[in-house]
Amino acid sequence: MPQELQQRRESRPQAMIRKYKPGDELMIGQIYYDAVHQLTREDYTEAQRNAWATTIEGDDAWAEKWRRRCDRKQPWVADVDGEVAGFIEFDADGHNACTYVSPDHAGKGHMSAIMARIFQEARRSNLIRLYAEVSITARPFFERHGFRVVRDNPHEVRGVPILNYIMECWLQPDVG
Repeated sequence: MPQELQQRRESRPQAMIRKYKPGDELMIGQIYYDAVHQLTREDYTEAQRNAWATTIEGDDAWAEKWRRRCDRKQPWVADVDGEVAGFIEFDADGHNACTYVSPDHAGKGHMSAIMARIFQEARRSNLIRLYAEVSITARPFFERHGFRVVRDNPHEVRGVPILNYIMECWLQPDVG
């Protein structure tokens, strides 16, 4: 491995993968909003992004909305130096409901670390299939992790047409 690449890898802060804890909800909500509005620009129009992730509401209402969601979904997070860098909501039936990374942490491997944990949890729970509704932007990430497109999923969000994909991944049983 070239020395420069090795140094870059070694200088990246490692993420601790853990479950959501109270207090994370504002960071998770902000990541959701920022990822939609910054990372999907090449794939979705401004109208689509605004329908998908509406303007951040008043602090209290917005925080409460995300606290309730996080309490219900209990997402897995990548914690880098005490800050949430990304999150994945993983339901007991194998559904990945949300997969979002902070634009500041995109491409640093943190989401792959969470996905590896999701796969461990799925196997521990004897699941044979994971599935998700995946944006155009996130499709390559999911494909790198073994997901395949089942079908296109055109739908409307707040009256605005948006395309994503229904994707799934069939799990191989652990051997050994």
